[in-house]
Amino acid sequence: MEFFLIGAGMGTEAMLTAQAREAIMQAETVLATPRLAEGLAGLRSDIQAMPLSELEQCAKEQQGTTALLLSGDTGFFSAAKSLYRKLQPYGTVHILPGMSSLQVFCAKAGIAYDDAVLLSTHGRDEKLLGPVSYNRKVITLTGGKWKANALCRLLCDAGLEQVQVCVGENLGAADERIVWGTAAQLAQMAFCDLCIMLVENDSPADCSRPLRDTDFVRGDVPMTKQEVRWLACDLLSVWPEDIVYDIGAGTGSVSMDLARRAHRGHVYAVECKPEALELIARNRIYTGSYHVTAVEAMAPEGLAQLPAPDCAFIGGSRGNMAEIVAVLKEKNPNIRIVISAIALETVHAAVQALQENGFDTEISCINVSRAKQVGSYHMMMAQNPVYLIGGNL
Repeated sequence: MEFFLIGAGMGTEAMLTAQAREAIMQAETVLATPRLAEGLAGLRSDIQAMPLSELEQCAKEQQGTTALLLSGDTGFFSAAKSLYRKLQPYGTVHILPGMSSLQVFCAKAGIAYDDAVLLSTHGRDEKLLGPVSYNRKVITLTGGKWKANALCRLLCDAGLEQVQVCVGENLGAADERIVWGTAAQLAQMAFCDLCIMLVENDSPADCSRPLRDTDFVRGDVPMTKQEVRWLACDLLSVWPEDIVYDIGAGTGSVSMDLARRAHRGHVYAVECKPEALELIARNRIYTGSYHVTAVEAMAPEGLAQLPAPDCAFIGGSRGNMAEIVAVLKEKNPNIRIVISAIALETVHAAVQALQENGFDTEISCINVSRAKQVGSYHMMMAQNPVYLIGGNL
């Protein structure tokens, strides 16, 4: 058997490559989703239409040469990735690339995409706010829950209502439109599923630069010092797309440094003090960390509604250390945890909670001194020692 995975572009004959057209005409069987089958009916009237989820099984049941039509380009968030692997045991699989919505959209909008971060929120969890926080240009496919207007509302809710947005809808079709405006303006409009969206942030933060204590709005709420934050982030081994909890977030200083590590993920700053929550809200804007969400709650009760974390920092437990660690492990049995402590009693509670839940623990005591100018001299002034307790399964 022989399979051809064909990028059918925008689903119109005009957008097909000559190579794709020839393969479609010569195939014994052609399978496609209803939209593509309808758009290319003038080329072949016997295209079999079915949901995307049924293409694989139907292809396996065919004899001879089978062409599977896939929207856009086979290398840009395409089903070709999984179909190629699944069909290989049944025959020879060829991939014929096509025009992507990215190419068509950028050409029509008069922009380049070689300096853009490329995403898809079509049928996926939202991962837009992090890339927009740290990049001047982000382009994403939209659809399902995250239509273009819903994503614009998300940007507005995060404090990015003034960023410039361009949406391309129904590209290649008769009702195609290209719309420019701010996130606030486009949030009021209606868009269909078949959209691609550009977000331009003229003032992105630099996720490669660790934050210093002077980068934050300060108040009477205790703040984890910069050297301790940096070491804690390293111990957590935060990956770019991680979901991260900062429990007992205080001013949000650890949250913002974690956010720079999880620059394509999301950080939840869990805090119960109103004055601390106000500082978190100010600091997420002040540092450009728009993918940090403040959660007003007392852990562990407030963790129930949040998505499962990949890792968690515990800066304050209010006596609920054992319960918090147990809930974190229940939400993700492979979670990575780092706990900070000043008092020896907290160190004991942290080690006990981690060990009771099957974690291997490591303990470090961080002693930092900073220079202070006294006359013409610089004298080292010791900071309070801080313990970092890491837990790995």
